Amino acid sequence: MLIIQNGYKCDYEMKLFYGFFFDKNEDISVYSNFEYKDGIINVYTEIICFGKAFFEDYYFPFDINGKSKGLIKKVFTAACTKSFCHAAGKIRKINLPWGVMCGIRPAKNVRGLLEEGFNKEEAYKFLKEVYEVSDEKLELAFKVAENEKIILSEIGRNSVGIYIGIPFCPTRCLYCSFVSSDMRISGKYMDEFTDKLVKEIEKTAEIINKMGAYVESIYIGGGTPTSLSAEQLKKIFDAVKSSFDLSRLKEYTLEAGRSDTITRKKLEEAKKGGVDRISINPQTMNDITLKKVGRAHDSEMFKDCFKIAREVGFKIINTDLIAGLPDETPEMFKYSLDEVIKLNPENITVHSMCVKRAASLRMTDTRLTEAKQMNEMLSYTQKRMAEENYIPYYMYRQKNISGNLENVGYSKEGCMSAYNISIMEEKQTIIALGGGGSTKIVMGDRIERIFNFKNPDEYIKRFDEILKKKNEILEILRKGGVYIG
Repeated sequence: MLIIQNGYKCDYEMKLFYGFFFDKNEDISVYSNFEYKDGIINVYTEIICFGKAFFEDYYFPFDINGKSKGLIKKVFTAACTKSFCHAAGKIRKINLPWGVMCGIRPAKNVRGLLEEGFNKEEAYKFLKEVYEVSDEKLELAFKVAENEKIILSEIGRNSVGIYIGIPFCPTRCLYCSFVSSDMRISGKYMDEFTDKLVKEIEKTAEIINKMGAYVESIYIGGGTPTSLSAEQLKKIFDAVKSSFDLSRLKEYTLEAGRSDTITRKKLEEAKKGGVDRISINPQTMNDITLKKVGRAHDSEMFKDCFKIAREVGFKIINTDLIAGLPDETPEMFKYSLDEVIKLNPENITVHSMCVKRAASLRMTDTRLTEAKQMNEMLSYTQKRMAEENYIPYYMYRQKNISGNLENVGYSKEGCMSAYNISIMEEKQTIIALGGGGSTKIVMGDRIERIFNFKNPDEYIKRFDEILKKKNEILEILRKGGVYIG
């Protein structure tokens, strides 16, 4: 792989789109020349492949006067990647519903244009022309931006979100790359991890008080938090309740996740502890796929857990599905979605298959669903969600998602998750506790991050450093001119 750019460089984006068309081990050379003159962008791209030359001479009119530096950079980058994709498309036909739009937050591009002074029609036309996004995806991005705006406008001044990471799972699923440890190996650390986490909760409450802030949302994720016992979970819930002022808390979520870890007792403790939202995630309703990816539950077990959660009193339940699991056809995915809809959950989140370096699936010969089929699954999701009055309210993309597609959270009216939007749009400080969490300190357009240790044994052994990291929050705020103590 050889990529040479003259006039303007966007290495990350060029390599990203190169990966959609070619394997890095193929003997292919890419030459790109960028010019901007008299309000016209011209990008000439030549690809040498299989002893032949394929080229695209791309022109785009764009007046930079009055435009922000950020917008100019995006348009220049899009012109380069579009010229490349047009040339590469003469070699291999690849379906790109999002066109050449990069970044993990498509809805942010919509909001950015509206903030630049574009009206809705102008923004739609601009995104269509610059990025070549399909009408279906643009419709989705505009709806998400509109719904996100509601939650973002309600973020309280001096409010923070809390993320508590529980890095344990019963087993590691074939596709998983999240921070988690197989409890068959790391289960011996659960008691001590829980005790240390209680101390971190207490320390974090002190820091928040010194910040003059208050907790607006709490999210307990992982891993699979319900890998812990009911007694261990109770310790955490009790510590949260006794340490934090929850009088202004808007939502409190527990990611129960895998049905093979859920018991009535655990859900009862969560309910008593103040949790008002819960996720129970089938990923698919096809038992043959569940077995293939390493899940120890089946679809009936998921339905039983969903029923128990309702009996315990949870009125807001989310379910996660994954489009594009190994060997699943569009018909199999459609069956899963329709089966979940029958249960009438308040939230349905549909993830596109993403294989990161750490996932076992990356090392196997298992065939992933083709991008065209993936997009069929997501198109069906968008259609069915509209029919059932679910609204798309948050969306993000990841680098290795099959087909360069998206993950979308759908919600019934009044059931959107403020935490999901806050963590995605980075408009609120999120303080992370437990294993593998990343604290994001938001100071206007500037964000500072502090990382917790990932593995349970390291978290325990280096716990003094964890507490020092909490003190760093105050120092960062002081230096940023935000905190005055």
